[in-house]
This record gives sequence, C-alpha cells and structure tokens, in this order.
Amino acid sequence: MKSLLSRVFPQQAAVTHRERLLSGLGGIFAIFLTTLIAHHYIGGVTPPLMLASMGASTVLLLGAPHSPLSQPWAFAGGHLVSAFVGITCATTIPNLYLAAGLSVGLSISAMYYLRCLHPPGGATALLTVIGDQKIHALGFHFMLLPVLTNVAILLAVALIINNLIPGRRYPANLTLHGKADAHPGNSLSPVKLSFDREDLLAAMREMDGYIDISGEDLTRIYGLATLHAHQRGFGGMRLGDIMTREVVTATADTDIRSLWALMNKHGIRGVPITDQDGKVAGMVTIVDFLNAVDWRICESIVQRMKHLFSRKSPPTVKRIMSTPVISARVDMPLTDAFLIFSEHGINHLPVTEADGRLIGIVTRLDLLSTFYGDRANQMA
Repeated sequence: MKSLLSRVFPQQAAVTHRERLLSGLGGIFAIFLTTLIAHHYIGGVTPPLMLASMGASTVLLLGAPHSPLSQPWAFAGGHLVSAFVGITCATTIPNLYLAAGLSVGLSISAMYYLRCLHPPGGATALLTVIGDQKIHALGFHFMLLPVLTNVAILLAVALIINNLIPGRRYPANLTLHGKADAHPGNSLSPVKLSFDREDLLAAMREMDGYIDISGEDLTRIYGLATLHAHQRGFGGMRLGDIMTREVVTATADTDIRSLWALMNKHGIRGVPITDQDGKVAGMVTIVDFLNAVDWRICESIVQRMKHLFSRKSPPTVKRIMSTPVISARVDMPLTDAFLIFSEHGINHLPVTEADGRLIGIVTRLDLLSTFYGDRANQMA
C-alpha cells in the first residue's frame, strides 16, 4: 500500500512548512498587487486585464524562486517571446489547430535558444491563437498591453516579496551574503569539492535533458549532502568533543604589544577578548593586527608590525578587535560548525555557555583534524 501511495503521490521538493506557507502568502500578495496595479493602469483599455498564465508564473516566481525557470529573464523573455510567436502564428496560419500547435511548439524551441524557458509562456502563446476576437484585433500590440505590463508589474512585486522573505535570493544569481569573498571559486559549497564548475556543466549537458536546478544550487546541495554524510560517520560529534577548554584570552584594555607577545608565546593566531564577566566581547587575529597598520608606508609584514609597535603609546586591543563575534554553543554538531567556518570565512570559533560566557574555542584546524587526521596540517 505504501509503495502504491508513493507512486500515486510522489515526493516533491523537500521544503519546510514555513517555506510552503510563505510561498502561499507571497502568491496571494503577488496576484493581489499585480491585479490591483494592472486595473489602475490598463483597466478598460484592453482585454484581458490580467493573463491567466500570470497565475502559473506566480507559482514559479513565489513557489520556486531559485529555479532557472523562475529567473527574471526566463519569466519576461518567456512570455514576450511566446507572445510574439503566438501572434505570428495566429495572423499567418488560417488553420486554428495547426496554428495552436505551432504556437506552443515553436515557443518552446525559441525559449530554449534564447535561454528563457518558462512553462507559462506556452499558455501565453496559445491564448493569442484561441483567444477571442478582441485579442486577435490587438495584433502585436498584445505584446505591450497586457503582456509586457503584466510582466513588469508581477516581476517588480516578485522582486520585493522574495527579497523580504529571509533565506531567499531573487534573482538566484545574487551572491549569498558573506560567501563569495571567502570562497570565490566555490562560493556556495560548504566543503571543498573535487570538481569545478566546468565539470558540473559537462555532466548536466551529458544528461541531455532540462534539469530544473541551477548549477550553484546543485553545488550547494552536494556540499551539504557531504556534510550530512560526515555527520553520520562521526556519530553526531559536537563542538564540546573537540574544543580547546584552556583558552588564552585578553581584555579590551590589553595593549597590543602584550597581546602580540601572548600570541607568539602560545603559537596561536587568534585570541578571544572577554569582559569582566568572562563573556566574549570581541576577537583579535593576525589579520586584525595587519588591518591596523597603514600599508602604504610598509613593504613587508615585519615592517608593518614594527611600525605598529614603534608608537610611544601603542593602541589597546579595543581599537583593533573585531566585533560582533560569531560564536557557538557547546552542543552544536560539527557539521553545523563547518558551515559557520565556510560561510563566514573565519578561522576561530569561540564556544560559549547560554549566557555568553566563554568555555572553549575551536579552530579550523581542529575541524580538519577531526575529519582528516594528520593530513589536516598539510591542508591548513
């Protein structure tokens, strides 16, 4: 029985209830606003006020905003190209059935070649052929009113709504915050992959069929799947299992000479800065030292450090420390920590109690050592 149900009702995209509800609410607002604005600007000017195919487009734009089929050029180009093809067929081919078939079939090929495949475009093309006399009378003006007007309004609404919903990015090729700079060659994957973009594109071409997912999202899915596989293999290890508990710390009032000497003494590259209650207030790494120096008058790292320390009153840690600090709880799974390191481009992760008090620290090398053992030093 279960097998029969799985065939009749196959599993669709694995999304959360939150995402499903937000997509539905987004669709309500998108169609409401588009209809309202269209009625205000083109109501009574031309029929129809709103194309039914815009409802199908809304499903894609709000329900699957990261799909290649939903991107702005696919949406706008798909409708406009299909409208042009449909109108051409309707005005040059007297046989209704042939014109209807050609309008949709040629639209599919045209959208493929112009890289704007958008399924609702087929409905727009068909409407120009089987629509009533008022639509036929518009001819190519149909592309302007209502097609282009509907497209412009719905696209503007989709851009606003999708970018107001946390976790979404629209258009999909917008850079995920904080990732591109840290990993320019592979910005969306939380792990280093054994293949590059060209390998991925070659594999997708070899499958010789349309795959409704972008290469960037496919890369991220692969990376996340790899992390989950690691999590199973390590039996759900937590940060508390690998963190260093005796943490070298400093305060905001510590002068930078003393902090530099402390880092050299312990052979570390970063120090958490704590307040009087032991809570993490900042973080200082070697990069923070370098950023505090005027690079224009220095030619080497040694000169930069000498210049920084040569001042009569060297600045305190408070001046150079980074805030706010990205930290984690002791019970965080290692795979989640891996994502934090990858997405924020950091090398040190303070581990805190619920009240913010520091109890340990995990470095990128600690994580690599857990996954790769002695090979970690070669990879760091």
